[in-house]
Amino acid sequence: MKAGFVLIGTGLVAAMATAAAADPQQTMKFTSIPITEKVGSGEHKIFPYRIEDKVVVTVQDPIACGQRPINPRFELKGNKLVLRYDLTKAPTGTAGGSCTAHSTFEIENMPHQDLEVSFAGGQEPYIVASMVRCPNTKPVIDIYDCLVPRK
Repeated sequence: MKAGFVLIGTGLVAAMATAAAADPQQTMKFTSIPITEKVGSGEHKIFPYRIEDKVVVTVQDPIACGQRPINPRFELKGNKLVLRYDLTKAPTGTAGGSCTAHSTFEIENMPHQDLEVSFAGGQEPYIVASMVRCPNTKPVIDIYDCLVPRK
């Protein structure tokens, strides 16, 4: 009787572990550095890359001086990764000026597939980059770090 109980209990634990492994939850870490001057060309740019199950997307976002990114979030639907944050209001009574925010989204437990990465900060339209497997990467290594920018 005890042996049967142990077998059933072990089978249940194994089934639960398999279900958890098949559906890992993505987690995100976000960092941002608002630069107090214009850095670069003043264009929105995204630079996604991948190492194993982690996707890291660095964003260069022109903002008004004094603004800060808040409420970062992501959504994964199929092969589309959508990144977004809101911006605080620009300070009143200042010239505002053109500054740059440099932000990084690090997302763990991503599925192993090609990705279309989209980003928008504030009310701007999304910018998109597609990530595909590097043509020279051997199948043994699972790194998606080649980019095909979308026009």
